[in-house]
Amino acid sequence: MHQLFAPSDIKFYRAKYLNILIAVHPKCDPSVVDLANFVGSTSQIIKWVKSKPLEQLVAVGTEFNLVHRLREKNTFVLSATKPECPTMNETTLRDLLCVMQSVENKTFMNEIEVEEEECKWAKVALDRMLAL
Repeated sequence: MHQLFAPSDIKFYRAKYLNILIAVHPKCDPSVVDLANFVGSTSQIIKWVKSKPLEQLVAVGTEFNLVHRLREKNTFVLSATKPECPTMNETTLRDLLCVMQSVENKTFMNEIEVEEEECKWAKVALDRMLAL
């Protein structure tokens, strides 16, 4: 989904709105990342956009539904194509309820088991990312 964004999208918004700021997810193409004012994870984009005055125009290159939840005005999706993540919208409240009930009943629906060695290295990777 992040590959939908192109340098031409940024150029379009910059031509249309003189002082607009552009925020993109790091999964975007490097040519898009290079032109952005801010590059960050979903939570970092949320924090960055919300730190701006409401009058500040911002275009965001990430998932459509997230962009529309950021602020009530002056926030644009960085693409003419609706950037929807196919997997972000698959889980329903009913799915969540079923999983929570399985934990409560100790039946552990959809439980995934991971080898101890894989857990060790996954934690090392996460710790390194969080340290950054």
